[in-house]
Amino acid sequence: MVAEEPPPQANNSLIELLHRAGLRPETLARRLNTALERSGSNRHIHEKTPYRWMRGGELPHGDVPDLVVQVLAGALSTEVTYEQVWGRPRTRGPAPLSADHGSDLPWDATGLLSLLGEPVPTRRTVLAVTGAAITGPAWAVLDQSAPILRSAADEAGRVTPPLLKVIAGIVTQAQELDDQQGGAARGYVADQFIALARLLRRASYDAETGRQLAAALAQLAQTSGFMAFDATDDGLAQRWYLIALRAAHAAADPALTASILALMSNQAADRGHPLDALQLANAAQQASRRTAPVVRSLVAARSTLAYAAAGDLTGFNHMHEQTLSIQNEPDDEPGPPWAGYIDRVELDAIAGRGLVVLAEHLPRQQTELLGRATRLLHARAYTPRDAAPQRSALRHGAWLSLAHLAALRQNKPTSTTDDLGRSIEATRLAMTRLPVVSSARSVALLHRVTAEVEPAARRSPAARTLLRDLRAVLP
Repeated sequence: MVAEEPPPQANNSLIELLHRAGLRPETLARRLNTALERSGSNRHIHEKTPYRWMRGGELPHGDVPDLVVQVLAGALSTEVTYEQVWGRPRTRGPAPLSADHGSDLPWDATGLLSLLGEPVPTRRTVLAVTGAAITGPAWAVLDQSAPILRSAADEAGRVTPPLLKVIAGIVTQAQELDDQQGGAARGYVADQFIALARLLRRASYDAETGRQLAAALAQLAQTSGFMAFDATDDGLAQRWYLIALRAAHAAADPALTASILALMSNQAADRGHPLDALQLANAAQQASRRTAPVVRSLVAARSTLAYAAAGDLTGFNHMHEQTLSIQNEPDDEPGPPWAGYIDRVELDAIAGRGLVVLAEHLPRQQTELLGRATRLLHARAYTPRDAAPQRSALRHGAWLSLAHLAALRQNKPTSTTDDLGRSIEATRLAMTRLPVVSSARSVALLHRVTAEVEPAARRSPAARTLLRDLRAVLP
């Protein structure tokens, strides 16, 4: 007599965690597919597949088990371990690191140098964090006194003024690369950070030189963070931002601190965590209180995105009005060199994409919000192809197209044809930038354009041609 096989064991832990997170298995599959798409994977999870993991205790292969852990941790806003989800220890390859791994260190010179002794994990999966893990450091940096950073080590020699000049040039070039071509050079920028971190740990320098080195380090980490964010590598981006925050604090640079916090807020808003985004935006505003007007206006503009993600029109309008008010202040205090790209066009574009997000939250006010959005986005979207910043022009060109398509969906008889034509025009201009700009987030926006222009393609030859051309050029 053949023994019967035991029935499959249900994964009760996964079932319970999904219940606590308020996620249906189909929703989990969709979020996993979004994460896979952002990572560049062609893999697709069928909406019913998670039922097999729950009822049959199956363990998916590849990176999917770790992505499930990441999705659940984000939905629950708390740390979730591999063992909690799958009921077994991890046996495949190195475990992913959380973005804040090993960063629970004192906010002094020793803490910063200890953190720099750990290599940045550019070839290892880094999981994004939420809640206090990302907002805690933001508030801590505001309460800590800047350390005195000096070193008597002489393994790498003494840091001289000519060397500082070379380092400043590398920092500026890294920022220009990001503005013009996006994340194509992110490996090079990461290498420059590693070289500078080694210098901080091994060279000899006085306190003033230490502050300059820390400021350069913070800017390289901030640039690497934005490049990782733009490449949809959210965990690594957070890791870079947290390191940048430490270095900006050691540099006693409130303007740079505020800029980093505002970028962290924008990332949280983009990831769908508005409460984190609002806290980080508040911290950025506090850090920027005594900085140059250009920095305060940038922080206020970036803060509008947190209110947009929260669907808070009153808060959005307040921050936008603050942005414009700061711009009208006397321009007698020079801003930092890294803020040289900030002008009215860029600030308007930031607010413009926030208005597109707000319109999704507030359908009754959609007409007014989208009208404001298209006006604010237009100038940046139509940046000449031989001018900087091309990455921003690509991204906001895609947002402008989405704004026109959203207006088109309202079926207003007087504007439908115009909105479609303007969306097609904005999309085609954005497409011309693709050969020179590396930006996964912008490509993802153009994929959204592809999906949303499809209904119009049934009745418009121009939309059909655009749809064909988009599918031909987008990965």
